[in-house]
Amino acid sequence: MEIKRSQKMERMVLDKIKAHLSRAPRSLDKWHVSDLLYPRKSYWQRKDPQPMTDTQALYFTAGRAHHGILEAALGKWEKPKGDRVDAGEFEKLGIYYSPDLRMPYPWEIKTSRSEYEPKNLAKGFEGYLKQLHKYQACMENNHGGLLVLFLGLKQGWRKVPEIRFYTVKMTDKERKAEVENIKSIVKQLNTAVKTNKHDKLELCPAWMCKDCPWAEKCKPWLQDPKRAPMEVEDE
Repeated sequence: MEIKRSQKMERMVLDKIKAHLSRAPRSLDKWHVSDLLYPRKSYWQRKDPQPMTDTQALYFTAGRAHHGILEAALGKWEKPKGDRVDAGEFEKLGIYYSPDLRMPYPWEIKTSRSEYEPKNLAKGFEGYLKQLHKYQACMENNHGGLLVLFLGLKQGWRKVPEIRFYTVKMTDKERKAEVENIKSIVKQLNTAVKTNKHDKLELCPAWMCKDCPWAEKCKPWLQDPKRAPMEVEDE
């Protein structure tokens, strides 16, 4: 028996995956909830779209597979009137939003590669909650659910997959503040696109700058000197 790696076939598979993930792009007539999470990145995606990398394609493949199974399984639950609870696309506050599930309050499904459940849930799940809160605001519901599939939580000497569900309740004041936050970000994004000026948009988290294809155009170090690119000395 002979077994050999075929990089040619790997390339074919990757190209097929990328073509599949890149088809049917989202409508550009309005912003989506996901665009509001990191508005500066969304600006550059709109103004200077970049092709998907191999690494991004594989991360998307893994994430969508886990996400799709959970949503398909849970979406079969029915409300008393018989409606499905899996999400469609809706419009509110001048944006599109698509919660993963409506039970009837919004659920957000996430996959995590973290080996530990965060001790501070609000801080550890900050990115997840930013998205869920916007769904809660759009659906006018203080209640939300966060379902996290941990791919490998530490249990002694081994790592095992685990499911965690967290109930998330906002106050009326918090939800109304989120509505105003959504309106503000949409206004900022529209202005930035119209004027071709991104400097008023909130910076992305610092870790996102490391492999950002727009770093040289964005120049985040003008607002945060710590993000200046490292200079490589000639040998």
